[in-house]
Amino acid sequence: MHKYKILAIFLITISILFALNIALMTIEGFENLNRAKNKVETYKSAPVNLLDPSIMDSGFTGSSSNYKLQLIIPKINLKCKIRSDTVNAYNSVYHYTESVLPGQDGECGLLGHRTTYSGPFRNLGSLKPGDVVIIIDPILSEKYTYQVVSNGKDIRWDYKENPIRFEQTGNPRLLLVTCYPPGKKEAAWITHCKLVSTTPTN
Repeated sequence: MHKYKILAIFLITISILFALNIALMTIEGFENLNRAKNKVETYKSAPVNLLDPSIMDSGFTGSSSNYKLQLIIPKINLKCKIRSDTVNAYNSVYHYTESVLPGQDGECGLLGHRTTYSGPFRNLGSLKPGDVVIIIDPILSEKYTYQVVSNGKDIRWDYKENPIRFEQTGNPRLLLVTCYPPGKKEAAWITHCKLVSTTPTN
């Protein structure tokens, strides 16, 4: 009988230790998850050099080879790709990985050249309030339609000393960024747009 009591106590002790080990692993897992979330939030809210962004893989598209998003601005006859790996590519603009994705609450930022790499934002300065800016996502079958709300009023000469922090909340907005004067990096020219509709593409 005494042997059975010892065996029972031994089994109970092993079970308690096993349960404690599982609990500690679970707690550690939650702590690691929270640390990862905090790192992501810190990265998203980090200041950004508008004309020389830090190019990092954000998981926005997976890779540039299967990138599908398109930017369309009818007023200036622009139709190009959106990518997250580089701004130095022909017929494409760069999505700031620190900004939100198109259609989401907060500020989505796109950077484009004016005079090099096919100069997608060559005529950005000609846009007027009310002009339409469209982003197409064929994978999600979504069409995001934005309207220009201001252009030429936000020229940041101090963009290096006072880098932008893209807002992660609020109504969905789109910031189109390019250099100013054209061909120089003396200032950052920002065209502000607001989302007016999200519609299916099919």
